[in-house]
Amino acid sequence: MKNMNLAQSLAIDSQLRLPGSAGRLLKQIRDIEQVAPLFRDAGLVKAVPKSTVVNLRVSGIATKSCIDRALGGFIYASAAVRTDLLIEDNKVSTQGSDSVSELDDIDFEAQRKRLDVIEIRQAYQLVEKQLLSGEPCDLILLDTPLFLARDMAPLDRNIRHKQEYENTLQAIETFWQKHRAKLFPWNQKGVVLASILAERFSAIVSIAKQDLRSEKGRQQILLSDGFSEERMMNLADLDESLVGVGDLRFINGVLGNYSRTIAFRLSEKENRIEPSIEVQQGLIGFHYRSARGGQIKMVQLAGDEPDWETTGLDLVAARLMVLDMQSKANAMPLPQLLGYQQLGVLPKFTKFYRQSLHGALKNNDIETRWLSGLDEELNNGI
Repeated sequence: MKNMNLAQSLAIDSQLRLPGSAGRLLKQIRDIEQVAPLFRDAGLVKAVPKSTVVNLRVSGIATKSCIDRALGGFIYASAAVRTDLLIEDNKVSTQGSDSVSELDDIDFEAQRKRLDVIEIRQAYQLVEKQLLSGEPCDLILLDTPLFLARDMAPLDRNIRHKQEYENTLQAIETFWQKHRAKLFPWNQKGVVLASILAERFSAIVSIAKQDLRSEKGRQQILLSDGFSEERMMNLADLDESLVGVGDLRFINGVLGNYSRTIAFRLSEKENRIEPSIEVQQGLIGFHYRSARGGQIKMVQLAGDEPDWETTGLDLVAARLMVLDMQSKANAMPLPQLLGYQQLGVLPKFTKFYRQSLHGALKNNDIETRWLSGLDEELNNGI
């Protein structure tokens, strides 16, 4: 029996599968091209009015965390940076910056989930500091979710992760109890707090109750954002033709430049979002695409109808689009882009902290077995 190497196997497989793959992609593209006008006509995709003159005070919060190995375990560094911008008659100036950070050791289990929770807590710290500062602000942007999904919750055996989750949960609940009256839509002149999530389509589009491709998903659309049963009649038989179209391809196909999807609810009980007492006040979202860059993002906003309606949602979307800046392959709001530039030093500080930790341990009278191989570990950069 003659063996076949990998290159030969891939070459044969690509020739066999190429016609089928190309045919499926072409069919999906044709299906999207046919239904995209129907979604626009039904009001599920909306053009956002452009502003010729922009006057805006905005604070953008960027978060980041990283991990390094140390003494057979791990350490982490996590930080959040807030950048305040003033736009007066289209002229942009920075108004200040603030930050919080922490470095410590971390368990191996569920590291990413624990760091996600820490980032959310740090982001809320900076939001609260801005609100307490008394400085006027129209819009505060987060790059973390507004609330905690239950899949972030730890196992009972992960004690420190569980403590972090509970601390963050309490911090979020306390924040909303103290500051809800300062925020839009509960205060019509208050600050809009928005969470910008890029490329997290699985968080909403693939959840049936929010999937705009299906009749069941369209039941979660906000009536106050222009939903009309009559205008949805042409979409009644589209479920079958769109079932094979991927989330990202579907959104890219129906959403044009300077446009957004209709707003929909994200706070169904089945989604298991916490703290539940605050989520009950409402959580909505929509996708949008600016005229620049072209990357599609999703925004989360606290509240529900009738407080959120088309005028307010269009204003939020227009402001987000104005702030979008291209950074390599991604587009992001300018204040967050500036924050990420500062966060670029975080891995270096993590490495410095690891070296300092090694030095501190070597200066103490610790059992020799804990320090065996320490020099080799440093030399190898482990």
